Amino acid sequence: MAGLQRNKFRVALYQGLLRLANRLAALPNRLTPPPFRLIQIGSAFWQSRALYTAAELGVADELGDGEMSTSALAARLQVHEDHLYRLLRMLASIGVFIETGHRMFRNSKLSMPLRKDDPHSVRAMILMHNGEVMTRPWTEFLPACIRNGSIAFEQANGSGLYDYLDAHPAFDRLFSQAMDEVEALTGADYLRDFDWSRFDRIIDVGGSQGGKSLSILRSCPHLRAVVFDRPQVIGDAAARWQGNVEPEILQRLEFVGGDMFESVPGALSDRDLFLFVAVFHGLGDDDAQRVLANLRRAFGEHKPSVLVVDTVAADTGIDPTVAAFDMQMLVNTEGRERTVDEWRGLFAQAGFGIREIIDVRTFAKFILVQLS
Repeated sequence: MAGLQRNKFRVALYQGLLRLANRLAALPNRLTPPPFRLIQIGSAFWQSRALYTAAELGVADELGDGEMSTSALAARLQVHEDHLYRLLRMLASIGVFIETGHRMFRNSKLSMPLRKDDPHSVRAMILMHNGEVMTRPWTEFLPACIRNGSIAFEQANGSGLYDYLDAHPAFDRLFSQAMDEVEALTGADYLRDFDWSRFDRIIDVGGSQGGKSLSILRSCPHLRAVVFDRPQVIGDAAARWQGNVEPEILQRLEFVGGDMFESVPGALSDRDLFLFVAVFHGLGDDDAQRVLANLRRAFGEHKPSVLVVDTVAADTGIDPTVAAFDMQMLVNTEGRERTVDEWRGLFAQAGFGIREIIDVRTFAKFILVQLS
């Protein structure tokens, strides 16, 4: 099989710009006196908490496309006017909202994705990452976690992340909404950097409510897709897209509920492609082996391919974004952002091998896996 990379020039340009952005982001470390820089880093949570509060209150939604005084806004939100003013003043000072006059504010380009109706909304992701369920592991349990190797999320919430999701429907819905917003975070350009024409059907394991699969189907009229996730996640997925997605595309999309630790949908041909986007980085090696064993059984007599979309961590000099995701996995799961050798070892143990690692226009890689 020839390589499946597409848009090599655009991907190379993206990677170059990303490296430049990382160098620019490191400038404060060089230009700011070390004691003051440490204080900046140590107090960064002030900004994240202010942002969370604005998202939780729905400030961006209330402002909409116009501007409003804090007195009018406070009346609508039923909050303390002066406190609201000082909150928005702080956020406006870093580009979230624009202060147009004395106690007058409107949305900025940066605050628009806090709106529920914005096509690039990341409001659910802000609420999930900055709510109590996800912040207590960091603020109260991380030092102990580092000392003894435990999982801070379990210490804070009494169970592992996935068991917690099953037992708390409201947080489960927020988590699913946040996962659907990943495309708003990364854009969909990266999906065009892979040659989907070699396949007839994708099985999107952990595909949430299908937003990612729909993006693929829009650009690949020959493809069909199966979105596989926990029943409570995909329960109303089909109804969600009715009237919002072209009927022709919905006819090529199927939703199947289940548990990937028990089984995954079976392959129908060698031209099936099992897709795992940001799944394995949240799994420890033992759980990953359970999923890979189920995947092998799902192959039956066929020899389909597997596409794992996850980061590939550098052995040294790790990218700051990848390092941050790795810490998020450390705090909340048994997973990790794996190096090339760690990926190879994980797949080899289950009888798989890496066919190709493809650069795409996002911080992740496309890791094409096949039976050894």
